[in-house]
Amino acid sequence: MENQSVQQLLAQIQQQLQPLTELSTLLVTRAEIQAYTEDLYNQLVSLAHEGIQFLGGVQLGQVIDSEWIEKRNEIVQQAQRLVLDAPNAKQPA
Repeated sequence: MENQSVQQLLAQIQQQLQPLTELSTLLVTRAEIQAYTEDLYNQLVSLAHEGIQFLGGVQLGQVIDSEWIEKRNEIVQQAQRLVLDAPNAKQPA
């Protein structure tokens, strides 16, 4: 070790640190994906509660008007967006 130049020592240190750098980058990426996925999940749960409340209010014999249809379409579109934005989401066949 004493016979090695500073440049050689630095090169060895950098080589030994490379796996740690790669692991650090991987962990940061996974944490970002996890945070994004959790946010999508929370939005979807909130939307599910909204949909349950909306559909729970429908009564037998109730006239479905254009306002009801618009609200239904809004909930469906939001759900589709959230599901399709999820990592690894696939369109149904």
